[in-house]
Order: sequence, then C-alpha cells, then structure tokens
Amino acid sequence: MNTWVCLLPPIIAITLAITTRQALLSIYSGVLIGAILLQRDLLAGITMSFDAVAQTFSSESTVKSLIFILVIGAIINVLRQSGAVSQAILMLTEQKKWVKTQQGAQILTFLMGFLMCLEGIGSMMMVGLVGRPLFAQHHLSKEKLAYVANSTGAPLAWLLPVSGAGVFLASLLNAQVEQGVLSGQSMVYLFDAIHYQFYTILVLLSVPVLAIFRHDFSSNINRERTQKERESTDAEKATISVVTVMMLMMPIAILLGSIFLIMTTTGNGNPLKGTISDAIYWSGFITLIGSGFIYRLAGVVFGKYMAWVMEGFKQILPAVVILVLAFTLSYIIGLLGTGHYLAGMLATNFPFWFMPAVIFLAGIVISFSTGSSAATVSILTPIVIPMAMSLGLEVALVIGALVSGAVFGDQSSPISDSVIVAASAADCEPERHFRTQLPLTLSFAVLSFTGYIIVGSMG
Repeated sequence: MNTWVCLLPPIIAITLAITTRQALLSIYSGVLIGAILLQRDLLAGITMSFDAVAQTFSSESTVKSLIFILVIGAIINVLRQSGAVSQAILMLTEQKKWVKTQQGAQILTFLMGFLMCLEGIGSMMMVGLVGRPLFAQHHLSKEKLAYVANSTGAPLAWLLPVSGAGVFLASLLNAQVEQGVLSGQSMVYLFDAIHYQFYTILVLLSVPVLAIFRHDFSSNINRERTQKERESTDAEKATISVVTVMMLMMPIAILLGSIFLIMTTTGNGNPLKGTISDAIYWSGFITLIGSGFIYRLAGVVFGKYMAWVMEGFKQILPAVVILVLAFTLSYIIGLLGTGHYLAGMLATNFPFWFMPAVIFLAGIVISFSTGSSAATVSILTPIVIPMAMSLGLEVALVIGALVSGAVFGDQSSPISDSVIVAASAADCEPERHFRTQLPLTLSFAVLSFTGYIIVGSMG
C-alpha cells in the first residue's frame, strides 16, 4: 500500500498511547485500523485483527522472546523473594560501604545492566531488579530507573557485534555479501560502524554522566510511594536467612554461565561463533531448573520455590500481553508496507553529503512509527547498503547512522517493546517513562543528526 494511508495505524496508536495512557487500547486500535485497511471491509478487518494476534505466535523467534521474558520475570521474583537482592545491596551499602550516595546507586545499577549485555531485554530486567530497592533507598524516581534500564539495554544490544541484535544485523549484511553488493566479512563492517553510532553512544554515556550531575526526572518524588518501597525493602532485609549472598545469587551465575557454555558448544569451541539467540533462550530454562536444586540445598522447599516462579510469571504477564499486541502491530504495519513507504519518501531528492543524516532520520521515523528497531534495520539494510555502494559512501558510516536511528525510535516510541519492558522493569507506567525521557532522547537525536551532517560534508 504505497500511499500515505499506510501511516494511519502507527499514527493512531502513538496518538492514543500519549493521550489515553492505555497501552492495550492504543496498540490494538492501530492493529484494528491496519487490518481494516488491508481487508477494505469492517467485519473482515475485525476478524483479521484477531487472527493477526494468533499469527504473531507463528514466529518462532517471537514466541521464544515472550517465553524468555516470562522466565526472566520468574528468575527476578525468585531473587527478590529469597532476599538475594536485599542481601547483596545490604552488603554493598552497609557492610562494604561501596554505595553511599545517589550517584553510586545509579552507577551500580547501570553497571549491572552489562551482566546481560548480550540481550537487551535481559539487561533491562537486570537493571530493574537491582535498581528498584537502591532507587527507593536513595529517593530516586521510578521514571529515572526506567530511563537507566532503557538507555542501558537497548544501546548495548546494538553496540556489541556479538550480541543477539549484532548477530541479527550481521545476517542481514551477509545477505548483501552473498548478493555481491558487499565484499568481505560482515563482522568487520559491524566493528567499523561502532564509532559511527552517535546516538547509541551518546544515550549510553548519558546514564553515568547524568548520575554524576545528580539528575532525576522528579525533584519532588511521591514521598508516600518512596516510603512504601523503603518499608518493603526493610521488610525483605528483616526476613533474610543466614544463607550467603553467593548461594542466593546463584541464578545469575547459572544464567550467565549457561549462556557462555551453550555459545561455546554451538560455536565448536568459539563462543563468538555460537548461536546467541538459542543460548539465551535455553539458558532461561536451565537457570529455572538449576536454581530450584540450589535453593533446595539452601533449605527452600520446591513448593515455595515454584510459588515464587508462578508469582514471577503473573507479575510480568501484563507486559507480555502488551508486547504481543506490539508485535502484532509490527506485523500489520509490515503488511501495509509502512516502513518501505517512509524509506522511499525520505531517501530521495537529497544531496550526497546529506545522505548519512537522511538515513539516520529515516531510521528514526520508521522505528518510532513501528516501535521496532529490528523491523527498521530489516527494512532499511537492503535499501541503504546498495545505495551507499552506488554513491561511494562509507558503508560503516551508513550502518552506524541506520542503527542509531533505529535505536532512537525503539527507545522512545510509546508503542515500542523496549519502552514497555523498561517501564515494567522499573515498575513505572509506560506513558510516564515515554514522557519523561523524550526531552533527553530528542536532544541526543538532534546532536547526532548534526554529527552526521558534519561527517557527511567531510566525506
């Protein structure tokens, strides 16, 4: 559908998300409008909107992502209920005296995201796990924690060539190599493109910088909310057993260890060549099973452990439901050809030196409209790589501009899975997270856009 009408579903979904603050209603409205446009009939469109939800589950990668989120939710609740997080934070803040200030709390939370740097969602959930009690203890807002989670998980996932997102992009570049458009190894292009990811680098570095300058999104945090969270944290401390922190934190060790082991095995001894997506998925189940035995040795009966697991599933389920609809909307938008329409509209009639900035802008518009960095990269890669070769543009610069634009929309769109997961990890409303972070992300986008104009003119 190569007309402006294909823009209606994302426009309606984004507008409703901002005005109504109802994520489910907003995203489904976009799905419904898109289905009606595709079917050109009201009843057939309604039927298709329901079928499209089921169609989402036909994608193995989507189902694995949803299951992994459920498993991570369960693991996080196990760590919380067992007192592992409280015990670790108590040791860092009161015994070791490593975390004494708001700056220290934010830096530690930020660094914890690097433990799951191979997977953006896992990184965000890790930040939320550690950050909730620390931010409550130091009177920092949930909105700031959501920003830390989103600005750590999403950028890291695309900056690292060996992450799940990096391998995904490498596969798209391999297709260009096989078609004879590119020559050489795809991973070489990814490593060369890292320093051209202006926005991605800026937003990642903003977390420790803003922490040092004592930045928060609310100078007058809801005292009642913060007090309740501090009391909850204190209650957890009061029920901590004598089991060591190392024993309680074993689920994290099992998770990271199994990811590395599976990657090494599937890569025939080289973890960098392993199957990252499968390693992350399988490691979740290994962690749940292994943690059950570890906690049994620590005196936790299986019945209680399974209750913690099921409660974790329940707590993360609302975010999973929203994600299902977000994936469905992405599927509908793909059928409409919204991304290709926007790419064609933005990538024509511009001077040569302006093209890196145009590619960055195209990534922003498409990812903000679709709520998906992966979809944006999938749409634009086969378009911009041949264009770069024909115009004589540096391929690494084009890749960096494309990924940076995709990360902005994925991090900033109210219908993005990253916004939903980061808000859920921080126990913050997605609409609040979207509104509070947008001034910052827009500022970094403007700086990055200017940078691509400068670099393009120098080329």
